[in-house]
Parts: sequence; C-alpha cells; structure tokens
Amino acid sequence: MSDGQFSTKPMRSGPPGEVVRTAGEYSEKPVLSADAVQTFLQSRAVQRELNALAAQPNANVGEFDCAPLDSRTPREALRLGEPLASAALVQEYLIGLIFLRFWGWVFIVIGSILALGALASLPGFFLGRGDAPLVGMLAAGGIGAGIAGVGAWFGIFRGRVVTERCWFCPRGMIWMDEGKFDWYRWEDVPELFCDLQSERPAIGISFGENVSWITFSDSAGTREVVDHIERLASAACLKSVLQLLAEGKAIRFGSWRLSQSSIRSPEQEILWINVVDIELTQRDIEIVKRDNTTMTIPLEEVPFPSLFLALARACFAYARER
Repeated sequence: MSDGQFSTKPMRSGPPGEVVRTAGEYSEKPVLSADAVQTFLQSRAVQRELNALAAQPNANVGEFDCAPLDSRTPREALRLGEPLASAALVQEYLIGLIFLRFWGWVFIVIGSILALGALASLPGFFLGRGDAPLVGMLAAGGIGAGIAGVGAWFGIFRGRVVTERCWFCPRGMIWMDEGKFDWYRWEDVPELFCDLQSERPAIGISFGENVSWITFSDSAGTREVVDHIERLASAACLKSVLQLLAEGKAIRFGSWRLSQSSIRSPEQEILWINVVDIELTQRDIEIVKRDNTTMTIPLEEVPFPSLFLALARACFAYARER
C-alpha cells in the first residue's frame, strides 16, 4: 500500500488530557448500582457482541508497502508497534517536488556552463593561445561539474523531501512535523472516522477541532487495511467505553448519543424496547423501529463506527433479554 495523503493536521481544542466520551448528561459518579453494572457487563448478549469486535481477523498487511518510521522517532512512540500504513502532507507531493526539480535544473545549467567553458578553454591553453592558467581552468571545470552534479541529484535522481508525515500503528498513531513528534494511543484519540465507500478510502482524525482526512489509493487491499485500522482503534477503546455505558452513562459518538436505554440523534430518540432490528449496509447503520420506520446513520459520520455498532447491538440485545 503506497503512502496516503492528507492536507491538514488535526488541531487540538486545548492541551492534551483525558478523552471525555460521555455526553455530559449525568454526574461523574455511576448512576446504576454495582449489581446492575455487573449484570450488564456479564450479560450473554453484551459479551457476544463485544467478543465479536475483539476477535476481528487480522488483515493481511504484509504485502503492502509502508514508509518506515523516521530514525528520530522517540522510543515511547515505538511502543505503538510497527506501522501498518503511512501518509504524507499532500503539498509535499507538489511543492517539494517542484522546488527541488526547479532549483536542481538551475544548478545543472549553471554547472554545465562553467564546466563546458573550462573544457572549451583547454585546447587554447595547450596551443598557447590562452592566457588563463591551467589550474584555474581545472578548478572552474571541477566546480562546474560539482554544481551540475548537485543539481542532477536534486533535479533528477532524488525524490521529494517529506517533512510532515503520519503513521498508523496497531496501538495508536504517530505524527511528524518538521522533526517534531506527537504520538497517541487509540484510547487518547477523541474521534476516528472511516470512509470505505468513497473513491479513495480514508481515515478521519479529530482532536476536537477540524477533522483531518487521510486518503489512500483505491484498491481492495487498501480498503482492507483501512478497515483493519479502524477496528483496532475501536477495540482499543472498548473496555473504557463499555464501563461508562454499564454505569448508565450516555456515550457521545459525534451527533449521536448511545445509552443502555436508548439511542438519540439530533432529531429523535428511540428506546431500545421499541427497536426490532439493527441492519448494517455498505454505507449505513439502520435502526428499524416497531412502526417500520428507520433511523439511518451514515457510517462515515460516526466516530469509531465498529465500536458504535457493537455497543448498539449489545444494548439492543440486552434490552430484549430483560
């Protein structure tokens, strides 16, 4: 899998801190008893859905190309694991390439003029018709050849210089910007989106401000790796989010709110006891109600879609069990 591309780095809305995934509608203390919490956690319906998410098969990522981590990557960041995919700032593909190519060819022209001028003066020197010393001509020729060689290296042979890049690893992601590194466990990423249906599959990252979309090449293998990364991130967040849900808190997934008793969008709230099925299509999650109407949730608009789907199915199945 070749490098992905991104145009902006996700910006933080504040200093690094613990990710808040609850909707803020309840106090920080559990709103259900300890027995009720354990009953939910140990429910067969809940365990079935959660085990299904945790046991997702690994993608065959060995055959895909991925840029290696920079040699300056901090040791703490290396603990996130070997990268599965990488991406570079999209401007690096154009601006950096044009800059290097332009000045490379300028150097080639200047160096060639000096070298050819020195070379053209040699016959006159040996025939006694020139006044320039041999050492000077040789020096000028050498300098010209050196300048042309540098120009050829940057203008022809060397690829682009990438100063901003990100890597997706099994346990988190790493950002490099002008030699400075940030790294995050998946549990520390507030929102991760996944779009597998666009022309170019993409992963979206948000830290509370903008969503930075990282796009990859269009192939079945690439889509498999992108989906695998999202599932790894969802599974990593499962334990902490499940505990909050078991305590009776509402979990925030973008514009949607998920709790043991209901699912709510900006337009409506549906109690799980009024749901008859949860269907998954290529593009959407559809919550089917008893009156045969549906709530349609586009997958690319939900952070951690695999986690959202697993918890929704668990709450729905638990409500039917009771």
